[in-house]
Amino acid sequence: MPLLLCPNDNTSMQNVNRGGVEIDICPTCRGVWLDRGELEKLLEGTRQERTAQEQDVQRFDKEVQEFHRNPDAWKQRHPYDSQHGRYRYDDDYHYRKKKKKFDIFDIFD
Repeated sequence: MPLLLCPNDNTSMQNVNRGGVEIDICPTCRGVWLDRGELEKLLEGTRQERTAQEQDVQRFDKEVQEFHRNPDAWKQRHPYDSQHGRYRYDDDYHYRKKKKKFDIFDIFD
């Protein structure tokens, strides 16, 4: 006997783990049912991603301003990477190791 029945059509619901949160999905009507606190957990992941993106934009803007002030000094601090054909940034490693962006609509996959 299933643990939960869909309130719309009384079929058994499936537990799916999305973004570290257990949500209940009805396979027939495709309804998504969240327990207390699950929506907040999903939104927190979105907020963290948005904060990280804002920090990246601020870091990029700072680099651009430094470049416009004194391009030669900027080029001396950032070595040229001939393999990639560009100058390296201070936090290039951060950009390569970036996690897949979390999207609230991924729960519907």
